[in-house]
Amino acid sequence: MDLKKFYEDIGGSYAEIKARFGDDSLIERFVKMFPGDENFLLLKKHIEEQNWKEAFLSVHTLKGVSANLSLKKLYSAASALTEDIREGTPSANTQDDYEKVVAEYNAVIKALGIDA
Repeated sequence: MDLKKFYEDIGGSYAEIKARFGDDSLIERFVKMFPGDENFLLLKKHIEEQNWKEAFLSVHTLKGVSANLSLKKLYSAASALTEDIREGTPSANTQDDYEKVVAEYNAVIKALGIDA
C-alpha cells in the first residue's frame, strides 16, 4: 500500500501519522483495521432512528479514530456533526453535516480499495 498516495487521495496527513506512529507497517496495519470499526454503521443506524444520544456517541468515537489516523477530512466532518448533536437534538446543519461524514467515510473506504 502506498501510504503517501492514500493520505493524499483522502486529504489526510501522512506526515502527521508518520510522526505519531513512526513505522509504515504499523500505520498500514491500523489503517487497514479502520473499515472494521463499527461506529460508522452505528451512526447510520442511530441517525435513521433519530436516536441522537447514541448517534452522538458513535460520531464522537468516529471523530477520535479519524484524528488518531490523521484522516483530516473525515475528522473535520465528524467534528461538525458531533457539535450539531452534542445537546441531544439535531440542528439545522445536522443533515448536511451527516452527508459530509458519509461522503468522507466513503472516500476513505474507496481509497482502501473497498466497495462502499
